[in-house]
Amino acid sequence: MPTATQEADIIESSRKGGMAKSFFAYAKMDGPGWWISGASLSAGTLMGSIGLGLRLGPDALWIQAAAMLLGLFSLFAVSHITLNCQQSLFAILKNDWNKSLAMWLAISAMITSFTWCMPQFRFGVEITVSTLIPALDNKGGKALTAFILLSITIGLSLLYEKQGPRSAVFYWILKLLVLFVVISSLASVILLISQAKVSYNELFSGLVPSYSVLSEPAPCFIPLLEKMGNMGPFWVNEIMNKQRELVLVCFSSTLGVNLLFALPLLLLNRNWRRVHVGFAKFNLFTTAFIPFAITTTCLSLLSVIAFQQEYAAGTYDEIHNNSDVQDLLNRRIASDIGLENFQALAPFQQGEKIQSLTAEEKQLATLVVGRSFNQWIHSLTQVGGDSLMYLLGCMVFVISLSTIVVLMIINGHLLCEILGKPHKGAAFQSGSLLLALASIGPFVWSGQNNWISDPTYFVSLAILPFALLSFFLLLNNSDIMGRERPRGIAGGLLNVGTLASFLFIGSSALHLVWNQSWKEYPIGKALLVIIGILLLISHFSLRNEKLSRRISGLETKIKQITTQKK
Repeated sequence: MPTATQEADIIESSRKGGMAKSFFAYAKMDGPGWWISGASLSAGTLMGSIGLGLRLGPDALWIQAAAMLLGLFSLFAVSHITLNCQQSLFAILKNDWNKSLAMWLAISAMITSFTWCMPQFRFGVEITVSTLIPALDNKGGKALTAFILLSITIGLSLLYEKQGPRSAVFYWILKLLVLFVVISSLASVILLISQAKVSYNELFSGLVPSYSVLSEPAPCFIPLLEKMGNMGPFWVNEIMNKQRELVLVCFSSTLGVNLLFALPLLLLNRNWRRVHVGFAKFNLFTTAFIPFAITTTCLSLLSVIAFQQEYAAGTYDEIHNNSDVQDLLNRRIASDIGLENFQALAPFQQGEKIQSLTAEEKQLATLVVGRSFNQWIHSLTQVGGDSLMYLLGCMVFVISLSTIVVLMIINGHLLCEILGKPHKGAAFQSGSLLLALASIGPFVWSGQNNWISDPTYFVSLAILPFALLSFFLLLNNSDIMGRERPRGIAGGLLNVGTLASFLFIGSSALHLVWNQSWKEYPIGKALLVIIGILLLISHFSLRNEKLSRRISGLETKIKQITTQKK
């Protein structure tokens, strides 16, 4: 791997040869984009892509890629600020912007790393034992699989700190893991696309952003909704609630605060300077956005195919074995006869009411609730065979492995930054190994399927709008950026993209948190108000502190002048 100085020389010389030479020079060098890919292509992204394809059909193909593109502009802004100021985001926010925002962002980043890491262990273990090695589908087998996964990730995280050839081996392993995920998702689509009933016109139209997904049910539900009669409004309302929540979650969760916080640390750890700004943006686009967009689009398309397979078969879950479907159908009956009348019925009478519903309503209920990953694979296996099942199982294992490794290393950098320690040695290793505690997830939280409802997720999500707005304001702050504020056409595009990132991603996060409640208590509103008050206090406190330093400096100069005159 070339040193930062060698990279700078390559960048400077390539600029003299024009855009084409710069492109080929940039393509030969590595950067932080692989890290972002490794972390963002996670179990949460996988389930989001699956849910989008199952619930929205071809209309969902654009959503994940668009969310990542918006998030990419925030990463551009962070890299622009960091490399021009030669300070970490934490240091800039703490010393020159808002101390409360810096601390809240740091704590949220560590929380996000832990809450992202835990599902990776659970997801990787469960899929491995259910699809790849069924003989281990028991408590002991799951413990062994989790131990193996943990051992590999710890070994790779320790390899990261090494210098020379061993460090190069780590980077190549990370790139190969990401490339395997991309290639396996493409291969899965190639295996099934000939058997899909999706026209190329639908595919291309699905890549064009359409905000109708927030206002009307996806076209794939229309045939069933037409058979619902006077209960149509109930089902439309249920479908729209799920659609809106899923789209907003995908927009707000594609890029976590831990990645935004850690990117400057990865850049500075490579000793990059101002000359690397353009290359950093190029690298983020080519090795973070493109792999993410390809993989998530392919997974959503696979979900569309799985939906068609299930819809064509006209099958639905046994409602007594699926509590979510059971609850939805209970609400359906209650909306028809009234909640009090439904609750007055004996359990067997409630069951009879549900059994009397049409097959179309039961099928619609299972489609609205969604499918587990195992059910998703089962639907695709019926079309593509066992080879597809093993391919997807391996892909999930690699996704879990790469995400855990990247999150462990990121957490090591986060802890060192918060403690003010060098980014190596005992402090770094402690931060990395701290995430090993997440390996207990497959056993303690094995019944927690709805990761969206995890309260720590909303604690981290609540700071996101404030952080994204700060990035936009920091870009254009003359005191901090000086002459390096974005200028010209490229600067205008960066500003527009960063502002769009705040408006779309920030508003999605704000909506989710604002409407979060626990029982009858609006904890989301309370959380946002508390954060807002703390940030305002910190803003005026730092402003007064800067003013005091200036006054103190003026007083010192006056004393010096007075002393010289005497």
